[in-house]
Amino acid sequence: MINLNEYLSIGQNAVVQKVVSTEDASDKYISAFKELLSAPRLIHWAIDASLDAVDPYLPEEYSSIGAMIEFSCTAPTSVGMTVTVHAKIKEIGERDVVLALEAWDEQGIIGTGTHRRIVVEAESVLNKARERVKTISSRRILNWAKKKP
Repeated sequence: MINLNEYLSIGQNAVVQKVVSTEDASDKYISAFKELLSAPRLIHWAIDASLDAVDPYLPEEYSSIGAMIEFSCTAPTSVGMTVTVHAKIKEIGERDVVLALEAWDEQGIIGTGTHRRIVVEAESVLNKARERVKTISSRRILNWAKKKP
């Protein structure tokens, strides 16, 4: 495992800025709010900002994966407004990074939160995923064989 403090630092940050479009609106979830930014899209942008604050600084064979996100949407944002999301590293652990999140539009703060990402060797995670697929496939074949007349 790498020493994250050699690659990342407290206060390191990134910003994502987006103009809210109808594709970002809540009508995919609740039709009554078709002119408002959806919480899932805002959280997606917060994750994007977090990735930008961490992953470009890691060695090539490493990446970060989301482990936890806690986010409070505090004000509505309409289609056409510009949203800025800021992610800033506030803690660096042995294997993980915790980021503070803040989002705002032209009127002020629209959400805040915390996001924890775990730094991993990308190939190791991919290998584990492949093994899980093999296990699931094997189970399906066995179940199919048992049901076959």
